Amino acid sequence: MSDQRLLELLEELALLLELRGENPFKAAAYARAARTLATQQVDLRRLVEEGRLRELPGIGPALEEVITEYVRTGRIQLYEQLRQELPEGLLELTQLPGVGVKRARILYEQLGISSPEELERACHEHRIAALKGFGAKTEAALLQALAQWRSARSRLHLHKAWEQVRLWQEQLLQLPELSRVIPTGEVRRYTETVGELQLLLVSPHPGRLLRALQKAFPEFHTVAEDELLAEHRHRRIRLWLSPPEHAGWRLLQTTGSEEFVRALSEELRARDYEPMGSELRHRGHPISAHTEEELFALVGLPFIPPELRESAHVLELVRREGLPKLVERRQMVGMLHVHSTWSDGKASIRQMALAAKELGYAYLAICDHSAAAFYANGLSAERLQQQWHEIEQLNAEGLGIRLLKGIEVDILPDGSLDYPDELLGQLELVVASVHSHFRQSRQEMTRRILRALEHPYVHILGHPTGRLLLSRPPYEVDVEAILQTALRLGKIIELNAQPYRFDLSWEELQRARSQGLRIAINPDAHTPAELEYVEFGVRLARKALFPPEQVVNTLSAEELLALCRSMAAA
Repeated sequence: MSDQRLLELLEELALLLELRGENPFKAAAYARAARTLATQQVDLRRLVEEGRLRELPGIGPALEEVITEYVRTGRIQLYEQLRQELPEGLLELTQLPGVGVKRARILYEQLGISSPEELERACHEHRIAALKGFGAKTEAALLQALAQWRSARSRLHLHKAWEQVRLWQEQLLQLPELSRVIPTGEVRRYTETVGELQLLLVSPHPGRLLRALQKAFPEFHTVAEDELLAEHRHRRIRLWLSPPEHAGWRLLQTTGSEEFVRALSEELRARDYEPMGSELRHRGHPISAHTEEELFALVGLPFIPPELRESAHVLELVRREGLPKLVERRQMVGMLHVHSTWSDGKASIRQMALAAKELGYAYLAICDHSAAAFYANGLSAERLQQQWHEIEQLNAEGLGIRLLKGIEVDILPDGSLDYPDELLGQLELVVASVHSHFRQSRQEMTRRILRALEHPYVHILGHPTGRLLLSRPPYEVDVEAILQTALRLGKIIELNAQPYRFDLSWEELQRARSQGLRIAINPDAHTPAELEYVEFGVRLARKALFPPEQVVNTLSAEELLALCRSMAAA
């Protein structure tokens, strides 16, 4: 896979070039290069060393130079130059719904607006409504988008947070006196979005490490002798320092939610152990604990995985019933709900299949969009049948992974489906999803989805609430009615593992888990790299305490197909 940071830089370069007024075709070339690299299973460093970058589609001399510079230095001079030339907030302005690059340029050139804060002020002063091509309705919509931006700007999507954490790990590990850098806090618990990046730095000489940190990273200020804090692009980064003998306690203390840590601390105090900030004491003496397992053992508990440490309830559950049997990534053998270039995916069926095989999957369900999703190049009935022919050919080749004929069919406003029954009946897997008319009333939306669930050829309900984390709230719908109907009909509810969705939420899924609800952990992948989003989905399913037998991805292809056939026969 290509370096994720490089892909981000190329995409930002495309935006920066367009903002500066460069030829739009030149700017678009950088965005296309990012998409190309995201789908290529190549060793970039090797291609650079062998002078073969130009063999990749769309990589010309300018892009070859930029990519080579990044591979050799970890930097792109053109990117750094443009970031200095253009106001820092301008790039953030382009990310607002209703703005984009073209409008951002107009706002900057005509009104001097170079940040979301300046745009908000201009909206309140009604200077936007007077601007040609905008108007009062646009101004009102922008104010709404800005309100959403203000509430979301301090949080990161989970996959972005992990990318940032890994970059910080790489940088910090260059310091002397440092043994380990361990992600902690919300990232380690796999919360759906992350407000603060936290890392635990383990060193036999924390004092020396602190001095090295202050010299190498002056942006960090000291909160306490073992705690540093910095703000980078509106994101807080907190570092904890610990000697090895107290690392177990510090990791446990910084990982769990406040509620979980408070409840565990109370159990420790009941056994004469006293949490004292960076260390744990027993009758006045510091306790050595290199690992968390040692600390859980002090209160008679097994190691509780970090993703479960959201509430005190899990402590009561584990003490009463033992650690639940939870689904694991290695048990996932089927990859469902994946898109290809037949609709809005960025890679061919063959590329997606080989990438899934490389990740250890035995079968892959191609679920491109149906015709109603015209904006996503949805498939007409004729094109769908042409796709079946390609799938049959690939299966005949023996790729080492089985391909299933699937679809993500639109649930239309009245609850009917986008294809006739005679077509749906020939598919092996049908995911039904809402992609339009989000403003229906709660009653209308609920009735719409329930009607789709009642259809004999619908197997999985896709992203049930339509939410987009940090940008779009869920539509009004009775989730409990949907889950109870799915249980009654034996239908599957999707846990969409796209980090922008994570839909249905783990809290809502947990409520129906004990009743036997089946879920599918689906990446909704549009590139080979996005197949790895399943890892996030597994962590969220574990938060909801799902065992492997209630996750259909753990079934063999034949078992899954038999389950789907039983729904039609019911």
